[in-house]
Amino acid sequence: MFRQQDYINGFIKEHYKEYKIRVRKDDRLLMHKLGEVDNVNRYILSLVLEDIYKNRVYRFLDGSVDIDFELSKTMRDLVDEAEKADILGDYGLYMNLADAIDSQGKKETAHHILRESQWKKLTRRYHL
Repeated sequence: MFRQQDYINGFIKEHYKEYKIRVRKDDRLLMHKLGEVDNVNRYILSLVLEDIYKNRVYRFLDGSVDIDFELSKTMRDLVDEAEKADILGDYGLYMNLADAIDSQGKKETAHHILRESQWKKLTRRYHL
């Protein structure tokens, strides 16, 4: 017999890590703010991610080169994954993604989605 609750609990245990936070009961400001948000978990995770990206230090990519133009969905996904690989210090994954950014940039330049100067800017930021 299929037990849905056991399945859900097993899935959560296998795929998620739980962190607990404590807030002092006399910290009215924090209690008030946490009481206002619809989803406390999503709110806290968004704050942590914002902090990660705001305070990141680049290991492999050139942070002095800004991408100030719009990217295609495919290119945006590659760039986001390369940024994550850089933050995590995964050099092998970063190099594969940098190569994929270069290849995708060549393709998009050939199809006039990117200008050549934009492709060169991408390869300067995400260099091999």
